[in-house]
Amino acid sequence: MLRAISTALALAWLVLPAPSARAEDVPPAPAVPSPIAPPTLHGNLALSLQEAIAMGLENNLNLEVQRHAPLIADEEAQIAWGSYDPEFYGETTYLDSKTPNAVALNQQTTTSLKGVEGEGGFRGLVPWLGASYQLSLYSSRLETNSTIQSVSPAMRSIVSIGLNVPLLRGLIWNEPWTRVKTTRILRDAELENFRREVMDTVRDIEGAYWGLIANEEQLHVEEKSLETAKALLEQTKTQYEVGVVSKVEVTEAEAGVAAREFSRITAENTYLSAQDRLINLVLGPNLTAESKLVIEPTDRPEDYVAYDIDVEEAVRKALEYRPELAVAQREIERQEVALKFAKNQRLPQLDLVASYGNEGLSGRENPDLSCVFGASRLPECADLPGVDDPGGPGTPDIPPTVFPRTGVTVGRNYRDSYDNFFTGDAADRIVAGGIFSIPIPNTAGRHGVSMSELELRRALVSKRRVEQQIVLEVRLAARNLSSAQEGIEASQRRVLAAEEQLRAEKIRLEYGESTPFDVLLRERDLVGAETEKIFAFRVYRTSVTDLDRFQGTILQTRNIAIDAVGRLR
Repeated sequence: MLRAISTALALAWLVLPAPSARAEDVPPAPAVPSPIAPPTLHGNLALSLQEAIAMGLENNLNLEVQRHAPLIADEEAQIAWGSYDPEFYGETTYLDSKTPNAVALNQQTTTSLKGVEGEGGFRGLVPWLGASYQLSLYSSRLETNSTIQSVSPAMRSIVSIGLNVPLLRGLIWNEPWTRVKTTRILRDAELENFRREVMDTVRDIEGAYWGLIANEEQLHVEEKSLETAKALLEQTKTQYEVGVVSKVEVTEAEAGVAAREFSRITAENTYLSAQDRLINLVLGPNLTAESKLVIEPTDRPEDYVAYDIDVEEAVRKALEYRPELAVAQREIERQEVALKFAKNQRLPQLDLVASYGNEGLSGRENPDLSCVFGASRLPECADLPGVDDPGGPGTPDIPPTVFPRTGVTVGRNYRDSYDNFFTGDAADRIVAGGIFSIPIPNTAGRHGVSMSELELRRALVSKRRVEQQIVLEVRLAARNLSSAQEGIEASQRRVLAAEEQLRAEKIRLEYGESTPFDVLLRERDLVGAETEKIFAFRVYRTSVTDLDRFQGTILQTRNIAIDAVGRLR
């Protein structure tokens, strides 16, 4: 069953589209479903390296955590654009106030004002420019007992369009637009960070895969060494019983068995830890305390091809493809934006303010209206209807016409106050002006620029440091790969020599020309030679992986599409 599962993994892996020269240029790939349901972690699971990588990209928890970062950064970028969403607003106020009268023309001792007023409309910011706009409608219905107020209740409406345009500080490099720019850059940086995490995950899986094979082979070497020591002990006991060797030599053989048992126990523990590490990388949260799964690698490190390494070409590729360098470049871009913003904030504030609107009025004649200034009566009062009973119940409504003595066209309801909006008869409201301010001596502005310049300088130095680190890593990986290739050949020759020396020492022991201690020394030399060989093959495989990782080409060479990997599981 597990073998069928691993075959399904391989097929799922092969359907992934091969990326182009750069991972970020890969077209969106179709959704890749999880290749298998999480297997029960018992029994044996045969896995090739390619299958292990496929499972790891599906199940690795570190990668799953990092998958969220670009998506969160993209939401941050959308939130930044939200600053330019038009805002609908509204507010209303109830008013009931009484004011002691201080106006001689008003016959009331206390002037009352009662009613509601409110304003609503749309307002917002203009992208890039930094200007703000507002479209508003104000309405009120206010009643008064003032004897000099012609209309009560008065229903007033004002419609206006306003614009505030910064000419210096806030022009282009204002806070909302700067945030839009920086969140875009941070989103790109998170994409590069995710690509780096995928590369590191692939590298870790390959390292754990070859490490498991190396630890398994080391365990076999230690088991073989233990068997050899046990056979030597039995032989020495037999020789002791016939009087050929002394009791001391039997003790030496027993010590040799005990030492090799300890080495085997240590090797077995290391092998089981390597199993857990690979299971954790490829199966994610499926590893539990009761798990008894044994992964059986099917690829062998002995199948290798010698590499002709061009360090200069490897460094060139690394400087082109490494996500760490792209992240460093994004940080430089972010600091450049921050510097532009800081320089803009150092400027004085000089804003152009303009608005245009119309005002309308409707209502009824104030029942408390008086045409008397002190004890005198105005001549035109006699012409007004209801003047003999000012404020009485018989006072008629004024139809929508020119109100006497004021020249203002009024009516009896709200819609009458809108009638003349944007017509030649409208009561216009035109406002134009400017706002100027500058802090003295502008400490925050000047030091903000200085700090941003230092931040940018630090980002440039950090990029140079990353470039230097890339060169060191590529040189190290190339050197390790070259030495590993040479070390494989040398370790193979040493194993052959150690095997021959052990064989000869055993023959000498049979003829009484050697001791079990000498045989154990030769056998330990063979174990050391075989360990070196295992280590050389492991270093070779991990160096190949490291070179691809440090060149930034590990995803391309393994046909991993970053867009398919990036989707949430």
